[in-house]
Amino acid sequence: MIPTPAKPRILRRARLSDQVFDWVLEAIRSGDYGPDDLITEPALATALETSRTPIREALFRLVGNGILTERGRGYCLPLLSRDEVAHMFHTRLLLEADILRQIPDAPDVTALRAASEAEKAAIRGDAPRDFIAANTAFRRALFDLCANRFLTEIADHCNDRMQAYRSVTLAEGANRAAVAEDHAAVVAALARGDRDAAAARYLATLDRAQAAYKAMALPR
Repeated sequence: MIPTPAKPRILRRARLSDQVFDWVLEAIRSGDYGPDDLITEPALATALETSRTPIREALFRLVGNGILTERGRGYCLPLLSRDEVAHMFHTRLLLEADILRQIPDAPDVTALRAASEAEKAAIRGDAPRDFIAANTAFRRALFDLCANRFLTEIADHCNDRMQAYRSVTLAEGANRAAVAEDHAAVVAALARGDRDAAAARYLATLDRAQAAYKAMALPR
């Protein structure tokens, strides 16, 4: 019998368009872009020192995922109607409540506490952009406590589609202070093993966010 050669290991490298996609998505999540900012292929090609082809591919994917929308000769964060905001928050409340239910009884809150402290530091420094980045880090650390990656990926996608509203509402100092206080309470509750109290405080934050987002949303 002729032996069958071992199957070679295939090495995969991330495509350039995938790297651009990840870079733009992270910039959106970190508050680098607001609803009035126009994202263009030439500007990204210059910033990332690459050709426009992978830029275009990445931007088309972001549009297809509902994270960006086309505007003139560029792209921007989408604005939703009030009904769409309501539907999105209905989905978020279902998903994120389930995420909180799946957090272990004695979770490691180190990363969560660090993100909460970063929010407080951004408030002291009056740095809205830094606060948005810390807010994203807090949500990421919270979701990381849930083992169900399918669930958290869907919740991440819902959050990404609402970044325009987050960047505007968190520009207000009072809103940042309220969110930071809620998140500190979530960390404290999880640290003492009170998952129910953590969930109640976190979901109350979502309820307030929904009211603020609806006030900004398009009528239809």
